[in-house]
Amino acid sequence: MTRSPATEGGEIFDLIEETEREGLLLDQRAAGLAGLSGAKTVGLLQRLARRFEGTEDCCYLEIGVFQGLTLVSAASAAPELPCFGIDNFATLDPLSENRGIVEDRISRFGTENAHLIDSDFETALLQLDRHIGPRRVGVYLVDGPHDYRSQLICLLFARPFLHHNAVIVIDDANYPDVRWATNDFLTTFPEFKLAFDGYSTGHPANLDSATKALAEEGWLNGIHVIIRDPDDELDTMLAPTSPAERNLYLTDWLTHRLRYAELGPEALVLADNVLSGAPAQEGAARAALREAFEAKRTLFEGRYADRNVYSAALPSARPNRKR
Repeated sequence: MTRSPATEGGEIFDLIEETEREGLLLDQRAAGLAGLSGAKTVGLLQRLARRFEGTEDCCYLEIGVFQGLTLVSAASAAPELPCFGIDNFATLDPLSENRGIVEDRISRFGTENAHLIDSDFETALLQLDRHIGPRRVGVYLVDGPHDYRSQLICLLFARPFLHHNAVIVIDDANYPDVRWATNDFLTTFPEFKLAFDGYSTGHPANLDSATKALAEEGWLNGIHVIIRDPDDELDTMLAPTSPAERNLYLTDWLTHRLRYAELGPEALVLADNVLSGAPAQEGAARAALREAFEAKRTLFEGRYADRNVYSAALPSARPNRKR
């Protein structure tokens, strides 16, 4: 019988408790290895990578490399474990410097077992065996785009490639999109269970310095740890959610059908400045909205003010005939 971490003496839970007590397994911050993950998140990934290091045909995989903190940290802790990171560096990289930072860190910290997969995450996951070969993913970090669909796709598309004892770590679980996607995955695939979750009181950008410092030594912007539990030994536990968060997805539908849907972030920043009575910032927000409009002007040509469905080129009828 295939045994899960839940049934192997509680080993995964021991690693989580050890991380709660001690934080980082290898502390490389003084050597310049830093990033946007909490110390406990990195410490758990290090311990999990080392735990799977001796497992045959196994690997570590992460979505969202950014500047390489988690990839290099996991690879350093388990030098015999192949570690892969998927990122096309399309976001959070205004100066187009993150790839160079990652490559430098891989070289500087001597992590020859760390490998970049330069690709959109959906494309890479659909053909993951081309990148990792016959290996199964033992440790899987999801830290890419945090919209609901991307979160769910990361879980669904990777599932066929997971090792039977795989541990899934989901970063930034404070976001409601992340929590709802986790819950929908767990509900759809009940052989997986939420083994641990932890949250901070807000996004680090909105915390006072003392609270932020505590979060940085902890799970920072929230974490989910998911394991396979084929023998149903664990209670069903879902991430905390609220009806108000669910209503945000109705707003998504109402927004996406509008002519200027892609300008939503800039438009909402302007609305915030107008409604909060911040005239100094209002001018800059208007300019930013206009600039975003000009950059994307061709997208909006030919659209309706509302109820854009983008169906003009779709077939009117298309039976799927038997071959």
